[in-house]
Amino acid sequence: MKTKLHLYLLLFSLAALSLLPSCKENDDVVPTPDPTVSNEYLLGGSYGDLISFKIDQTNKKYHFFNETNNASDSGNYMLSSHPKLQGVYEFLYDNSTYYGIELPGKMFVTSVSSGNQKNTLCFGINGKQDLNSSINKASITGKYLWVTYNKLDDFEWGGFELFDNGTYTWQMGPDDDNDFDVTKHFAGGGNGTWKISPSNASRIEFSEGGSVNIGSVLNGNLMLIDNGVDKGFTAGVKYPSAPVTQESLAGNYKWLDVTPEGYRGVGYFNIPASGNSVEYFYKYYNNPFASEGLDTMYNFRRSNKINNAFIGEDTFEGDTFKTSFLTLPGQTMLFYSWGDNGMVSYGVAGKVD
Repeated sequence: MKTKLHLYLLLFSLAALSLLPSCKENDDVVPTPDPTVSNEYLLGGSYGDLISFKIDQTNKKYHFFNETNNASDSGNYMLSSHPKLQGVYEFLYDNSTYYGIELPGKMFVTSVSSGNQKNTLCFGINGKQDLNSSINKASITGKYLWVTYNKLDDFEWGGFELFDNGTYTWQMGPDDDNDFDVTKHFAGGGNGTWKISPSNASRIEFSEGGSVNIGSVLNGNLMLIDNGVDKGFTAGVKYPSAPVTQESLAGNYKWLDVTPEGYRGVGYFNIPASGNSVEYFYKYYNNPFASEGLDTMYNFRRSNKINNAFIGEDTFEGDTFKTSFLTLPGQTMLFYSWGDNGMVSYGVAGKVD
């Protein structure tokens, strides 16, 4: 009887084992998914540094490596608790608070100096894309409006065109937007060649006059060129073939800017779908004279000559100031302000809901 019982138990065990999944040496092991959302950007600094910047959204951490001077650092960031700055990042870096605006996987702009205190503003685009893919490669070419972020007393903006034969041309823009001419302001100032970097497919090498500068293009919409030490960076937005509407631009854009005195600002532009008044909030966190406030820009309108440029006006202590916005509607705006005594500030804005 005992023998039969042992036999039944043995047969039952063997049957149970046969129901378990087998594992062979050549079976694929399914990895545990990594829930971390992390984005990497190629940035240019306003002094001229080239920077790799990583944002770990899941754990609210950041890491940068300044490729120009080999400086690096890591730390934590948080979402701003200021009711006017929802969606803006706050970084505690070098014993001071700085700000950042991210359009995940697309654009990142920050006042974190990223290893060089002379970088008052850093801007970049996706640093992990493969520009050799057929879709990305085809989208590189086209016209862009650009702004150089370096010295405000030597401010420049203009047009830039990339061609599919590996060449490019550029020209500086006029002082008055009414003098802009699409047939004249994308060529005539200089020219060079471009190619996808053989060592990093997310980057483009721009060659002109014996110099090679690193940059990139994202989906034919945004452009970045690092101009080298003490020369800042150039940011560009796609130039459309037809005028964009104010309705397509409408939304709340968080921004960062810098003044000639080195004051660093953060705020928002609330652009309506129609009408000529724009509410804006500003906070200059290292300016002892103008900490923060809410104001209204008036006479906001699209340029008569530039398809994706808008202009607004403001008055302060009897002086009139104008701000020009070079726009990628729904995403990014490059902007600069000037008054009777010259440039007032330049900055970058991103639409953050």
